[in-house]
Amino acid sequence: MLHRRRASRLALFSASASALALLLPALAYGEAPTAAASGEGDGSGEVIVTAQKRSEDVRKVPISLSVLSGAALSDQKIADYDDLSRAVPGVAFNAVAGEEGRDNIVIRGVSSTSGASTVGLYLDDVSITVPNLYRDGSIEVRLPDIERIEVLRGPQGTLYGDSSEGGTIRYITAPAKADSFSATMTGDLSGTQHGGLNYAASGTANLPLVTDKLALRVSANYVKESGWIDRYTLSGVLDKKRVNSGNSLTARVSATWTPDPTLTITPSFFYQRANNADNAAFYPAIGIWKQNKEVAEPSHDTVMLGSLNVKKTLGFADLTSVTGLFDRVAARQEDGTYLNSTAFALFFLDPIYPEFQSQNDSIIATLPSAVHYRTHYRQFSQELRLSSNSSSPGPQWLSWVAGAYFATQNVHNVDYQTIDAINSTFQSIYGMPMEQSLVETAYGNPTYGQPGGGDAIPLFPNGIDESDDRTYRQHQYAVFGQASIAFAKGWKLDLGGRYSAAHEDFVSVETGFYQIGNLGYQTAGQPASPPFTQRATSKAFLPKATLYHELSSQSSVYASAAKGFRLGGPTGPITFGPTSVCNGDFQNIGQTTQPTHFTSDSLWTYEVGTKNEFLGGRARFNASGYLTNWRNIQQQIYLPTCGYYFTSNIGNARIWGAEADASLKLSPSLQINGTVSVNDAKVIQSNNPVDVAVGQHLIAVPGFTATAGANYLHRLNGSTAITALINYAYTGRSYGSYLLTDPNYRNPGYGVVNASAGIRFGPHTLSIYAKNLFDNRTIIQRPQINTVVEGYTVHPRTIGLSLRLVE
Repeated sequence: MLHRRRASRLALFSASASALALLLPALAYGEAPTAAASGEGDGSGEVIVTAQKRSEDVRKVPISLSVLSGAALSDQKIADYDDLSRAVPGVAFNAVAGEEGRDNIVIRGVSSTSGASTVGLYLDDVSITVPNLYRDGSIEVRLPDIERIEVLRGPQGTLYGDSSEGGTIRYITAPAKADSFSATMTGDLSGTQHGGLNYAASGTANLPLVTDKLALRVSANYVKESGWIDRYTLSGVLDKKRVNSGNSLTARVSATWTPDPTLTITPSFFYQRANNADNAAFYPAIGIWKQNKEVAEPSHDTVMLGSLNVKKTLGFADLTSVTGLFDRVAARQEDGTYLNSTAFALFFLDPIYPEFQSQNDSIIATLPSAVHYRTHYRQFSQELRLSSNSSSPGPQWLSWVAGAYFATQNVHNVDYQTIDAINSTFQSIYGMPMEQSLVETAYGNPTYGQPGGGDAIPLFPNGIDESDDRTYRQHQYAVFGQASIAFAKGWKLDLGGRYSAAHEDFVSVETGFYQIGNLGYQTAGQPASPPFTQRATSKAFLPKATLYHELSSQSSVYASAAKGFRLGGPTGPITFGPTSVCNGDFQNIGQTTQPTHFTSDSLWTYEVGTKNEFLGGRARFNASGYLTNWRNIQQQIYLPTCGYYFTSNIGNARIWGAEADASLKLSPSLQINGTVSVNDAKVIQSNNPVDVAVGQHLIAVPGFTATAGANYLHRLNGSTAITALINYAYTGRSYGSYLLTDPNYRNPGYGVVNASAGIRFGPHTLSIYAKNLFDNRTIIQRPQINTVVEGYTVHPRTIGLSLRLVE
């Protein structure tokens, strides 16, 4: 609870927000001023990370690693993976549907939109990684009290398991502290070009309950964002503006209990709810930021995570237990009108009944079809590990960590698709029920029932054209260990390994016209057929070796070799055979068997790197180079005519690249910084060259990225300072598809400028900022979703004012 003496500060915040409501639209919609933004970097001091599950100075960790502090996240307004990809070298993203929780993350060219994830995501020590089975992407954590984000590049399987082939991203929260009270309040008001007003508010309180023993930390964040996409009718009339508005609510409660100096118990609960009225996709065919879909595409993503971390010092080692219970419900609606209604009219009815073509194309083809997806993820995980400490017996040149891990995951997906009034509309046009017309007059196909036999299958029962009910269960067990051996002065050898085994079960039941004849197909009024089932077991050993040499107290070099691994899994099932809706697509790619599953893939990455400080800590330079050999890659194959996807092991790829980052403190007030990343990721062997040809680039991998920025802080007196920050980020050309005819095949490069300026008075900060200052409108991706070409740009220019009050 805030003290009464803070009332004046709250009044200041309220007055500032009221004034901004009138000021910001003019800033956002007019010409952007030349500006910089707030930020402070002192170029010195230790940065402690826990990337190797023990506390270390980042300069001593032999991993290509980027760390973004909570202050940097706030100053640079990093709100999502789109922003993160332009702030950290080697990181990219693939927009699945332009909405919350749908992006796939790419690190060092290890890119895949299907199968298991290639990047592990963690909130503190608990995994929040989900598989790419149902086109749900990575969770975007929007906590206000993130202490830091650690981005670990390269395979991290030894300590973090499968799904860390490309790397791992860790959100580290600020712990509750029992020594003093603190509170922070932040308010943000902004305006978006071609959009409207946005606002956000967050608060964090650290509450000591028992001095030096028990503390509680509470934080909450609410964000309301205006949209910038306008919806038009099929006749070109504006229907609604800013349809892709959204909001999110995030909250976390944690406690730190230290009953004695050897025991720390940390329970926590995290909740996040994100709603989008529609996605950020527009249709380039009718203009930038315009769409004319028949059905809105809202989404709702709810995440809950309960965890318990217990650390006990046993004298000879530290014992840590991490228990996590993760729950996520990702629900969304998509416009399936073209894929379902239009395709049915054009490809099924018109060839059979050309005399009804005008009615088919003008009436049936335009019946709205809503596609409802709902995926419920539940996971329980438990990790126990022992790690050496300063009191461990044995030689001081040896440090180690060893542990065991268990997780059970349940994923339930429902895909429910309907065409409004399809049965009654058909009968009004043709004068007879659809089953009678198609079975007796046209098809005479045993798949749909026998002509005149009275046993015709209901083609669209209750208007359903497809309904899938699929459950995926996985149990995973692992043991792991890593030892660090300082075998000579300035030399260290790290050796680690992880053995894991997993078992999966998959059950699928299908209904509706587009699933007739598929494995697991069932329909009312017909003899029940068994659901489709699949079981599989995977095993892997993931070794890692790193040689580290400290050239001096300010410079080091290292070399490493590490293996990454992803579990296999089910795909589909997808209708297959000469009478199926996908027959032509399968013939075009030479697929002669029905795809039902994909196997595990793996890679080896070989890396060399260096970390350096110069000029007494005023200058830093880090660089690394790597080569990755990726075998049996899990990738998504798109069937454009019937609109289905399936996951297949496409072959092998080779990825090479390099990264560098540098900073220089030019004066006590001014620091400059920059990063650069180059990457070449190509297929070198293909299991089916018709699907993916040798020499093609892996998708969503920019060949070149770079950033350049400057931070300025000038103190006016002991408690007041002015700050400024400006940053330019360039993302190079990439590829979004393996099909040369796909409009998403080649995506252009683009640059974004972010800037802010502000004033600090004591611990408080008032700043004005601009994201995408010059309003870059490059169409950065053109994915084809359900046969419709969509477009995405960078978030339009947003100018805002932020006030932060600290107690």
